[in-house]
Formats: sequence, C-alpha cells, structure tokens
Amino acid sequence: MYCLCSDASHDDIMSKQQLDPLPFHLMIDAYTKCAEGCGSCIEALRERFEMEYSDAHGATSVEAA
Repeated sequence: MYCLCSDASHDDIMSKQQLDPLPFHLMIDAYTKCAEGCGSCIEALRERFEMEYSDAHGATSVEAA
C-alpha cells in the first residue's frame, strides 16, 4: 500500500519504525504526514503496526493518532 500524503509506501514507513521504534501515535507524527493530510492510511497502518509490533519491540502503544 502507498500513502499519498507521505509520498511513501507502508513498507517504507514501517522500515523507519523498525529502525527507531515509537508508540503508534508518535510513529504517525514522525514517519508520515497522515495527520496533516487525508488520514486515510492511519487505520491500515494501525492494523499493520498491531500485526508486526509486539511487546518485544518496545513500542506497543496503539493510541489514537
């Protein structure tokens, strides 16, 4: 999938998250422009975050963006 507002694929966004793990709401602010743009990717990114990110990664907060 691709985020038009961020001009980045979801893979690229999640790669940044893996390099520097953040809680979900901070990930959205730091690695995307979803909060400034349309926000249509937030739910898909949240689902991917939940699937790929567990307590082992140290970034488990999936608070609303």
